[in-house]
Amino acid sequence: MIHQYNLEEQDYHTHLLFTVSKSSSAIKMRNRVRFLMTLSMMIFAFISYGNGSTGQAVYFIFLMLVSFFLMPIYTRWSYKKTYLKHVRKYYKERLSEPTNVEITSNHVMIKDSQGESFINFTDIEAINELKDYIFLKLKSGTSIIFPLDKINEKEELITELKNLSTSEEIAWNDETSWIWK
Repeated sequence: MIHQYNLEEQDYHTHLLFTVSKSSSAIKMRNRVRFLMTLSMMIFAFISYGNGSTGQAVYFIFLMLVSFFLMPIYTRWSYKKTYLKHVRKYYKERLSEPTNVEITSNHVMIKDSQGESFINFTDIEAINELKDYIFLKLKSGTSIIFPLDKINEKEELITELKNLSTSEEIAWNDETSWIWK
């Protein structure tokens, strides 16, 4: 069966945020930023206290606590904004273009305005199911995005992909509770 849909800005944005949230290097980077900000404020507090400026030391301790608790919120906002700019810059030619995907007996065929691709089942690393999306993660690092709200026969697609997952022993990851944080 051929599934036709149009990918929008939000679809690419959600895919990038999901991918980053599962990247160990991105998680380490966010934790490192939080740690370094907290540590630098603590060092400034010790220096201020050592110089006899207790008011300044209290100020830096306050900043240390604020940075420790608010840095995750800031980095979440910053990543979201950065990846939205990325989508608008690099995916603008693909927005609202019709995409046709057909799952055959031995490959996935994708046809859009950019061309036509045939992906062997052996090239699929995992299938990630989110609340509103299914991402076929390929071994090359890219993904095929299925926005479930834009596909008319979404139950048939899910059945096809679950059968593919079972027959080809492809990992099916239930990420329906995933949210960007």
